[in-house]
Amino acid sequence: MNASATDRFRPDLEGLRGVAILLVVACHCGIAWCAGGFIGVDVFFVLSGFLITGLLAQEHRDTSRIDLPGFFARRVRRLLPAALFVFLLTLWAAVALLLAPQEIEMAARSAIAAACYVSNLFFDRTAADYFAASIAANPFLHTWSLAVEEQFYLLWPWLILATRPGKPRIVVLGALTAVSFACAVLSTNIVPTFAFYELPARAWEFAAGGLLAIMPGSKASAPKRAVVVGIAGICLILGTAVALRGGAGFPGWIASLPVAGTLAVLYSCTQAPGRGVSSMLGAAPLRFLGARSYSWYLWHWPFLVYTGVVLPGVTVGGKILAGAAALLAAAVTFRYIESPMRRLPVLDGRARMWLGMAGVATIVIVSGSYAVIGHARQQFALDSEFRKIGNALADVGNIPKGCWSEGKSFEAKICEFGSADATRSIALLGDSHAMQWVGPMRTATSLQGWRLIISMRLGCSASELNPHRLKVDRCLGWRSQAMEKIIAMHPTAVVIASYNGWTLVGDELTPDTISPEEIRVGTRHTLMEFARAGIPVVILRDTPLPPFNIPSCLARQVGRGLAAQKECDFDAAVALNASAFAAEHSAAEGLANIYFLDMNDLICLGTRCAATSGPLIIYRDKDHLTGSFAQSLAPMLQARLFQLPFTQATAAR
Repeated sequence: MNASATDRFRPDLEGLRGVAILLVVACHCGIAWCAGGFIGVDVFFVLSGFLITGLLAQEHRDTSRIDLPGFFARRVRRLLPAALFVFLLTLWAAVALLLAPQEIEMAARSAIAAACYVSNLFFDRTAADYFAASIAANPFLHTWSLAVEEQFYLLWPWLILATRPGKPRIVVLGALTAVSFACAVLSTNIVPTFAFYELPARAWEFAAGGLLAIMPGSKASAPKRAVVVGIAGICLILGTAVALRGGAGFPGWIASLPVAGTLAVLYSCTQAPGRGVSSMLGAAPLRFLGARSYSWYLWHWPFLVYTGVVLPGVTVGGKILAGAAALLAAAVTFRYIESPMRRLPVLDGRARMWLGMAGVATIVIVSGSYAVIGHARQQFALDSEFRKIGNALADVGNIPKGCWSEGKSFEAKICEFGSADATRSIALLGDSHAMQWVGPMRTATSLQGWRLIISMRLGCSASELNPHRLKVDRCLGWRSQAMEKIIAMHPTAVVIASYNGWTLVGDELTPDTISPEEIRVGTRHTLMEFARAGIPVVILRDTPLPPFNIPSCLARQVGRGLAAQKECDFDAAVALNASAFAAEHSAAEGLANIYFLDMNDLICLGTRCAATSGPLIIYRDKDHLTGSFAQSLAPMLQARLFQLPFTQATAAR
């Protein structure tokens, strides 16, 4: 395609930016019909690759060189001023809005990563750490895509320089695109956070746009055909945004849908400018949003995060208002920061100055972030309430480190507790929602003179469920191996406990719950395995799921008294997920020796579920009990568990 098509202002492509940012903001506001709107980021990637590659290829063809200092200086001038302004204000807000000290420190650390354009690596590592704080409430989370883009452009110009124009360049860049796409597809099933955040699995999207920009143009263009292609492309983009329910399996091959749609739109806009989709995208409202899309992208996520801080459990309507407020902030930023910095003639042709400013800005953000980290640590050290909340975050209970599998390990580990002379034993099988019961189970079985056997893998339920919606569910192998080992040990009974709430991407919730039918079928499979072995099973009901992070909510109430902590209590109707428990009962129909144990009445009294119980914090995050609170339930767990009929039958023998 003629590269000259990318070296002038294109109102239709400005409008395409508007479509992309609308999809992203709508998705992040929780609008149900746009749950897949995150693919707007993929539209940005392809559009960026198309425009930047076209300019680089044009310069190389005209001058046989690329002014790399000038190229990087232009990117600094385009991106730095607004980013510096937003990053500093976002850091200030983290302190001013009374985030918990650990949240403030995490925000500051991510600001450092964002300033150095490595936040995608930071969030990949953090998301992969099961016990790290959830990244969903991090006000710098959205900067991962900016980091991927800048990493790409550190390498891409060199590839343009290293290849001859024409077919040789297309072949080399096409091969690299294919390798990156293969990496995306394979890693999505094996290491999904790597696939989502890291450059090797995302580079192909930029490269696909770049390949379109350097493809030879058709001398006999067919505008009518191009119009049809463009309409199909925009329908593919919008259809994908509507059809996707969360990010399960993404990027993988699914990302090829919005990428193909964007390529089709770019082709159409170039071959049939002012017609069809090009005319639609050139509409004034979309161009208005497109011009401010960068600033809106920078602002929208902090606005949404901090709205959730001030208003826990904020509705979709509240999030939409926050997104609109972010657009207002973006308009101000565009008017008074972005535009002047781009247009002032005195700033033209000063590559060294802009590159120097990039270094200074990075130092300012990094220094400010370390100052914020120091403030957070001082706050943590001086305030006993903050220390208690901070301790709750790490309170995973009394379980030896080597007694569970996580990360890349799917080995079914077995640990045993209690006297080796005990003639009766209980096995505990499940994921992290089983792990939270290890402490009280150890106490209960020890007091009864029983032995406890445990096997658990973080993220792998005892029932045959796939909440992470992975194409290749390696939990199947772990679960089969764990059940085989437990059956071989002939325990008196097995207690199964698992998460059965919303589906997830990484550790972040999607709008969809695990369906009751999936829970019924998956639970039935596990029950049948133990029934065939003649082993009784106790289904321990999943704990209530709060709609927000409990320690973070409590931290914001510090200094306001005990009454303020009640603001962190939450509605029991949704949190108890009654349909899931009913599905587990349905799974047991027709099977003997299946029992049910429900401890949730000790958390939820009437219509409300508590965030605290006396001096104890009940949750260490948004769904796991603290080890201390779970341990406090040991006497009640012992009483209820050992009153079940299987214990009496065993005793009679």
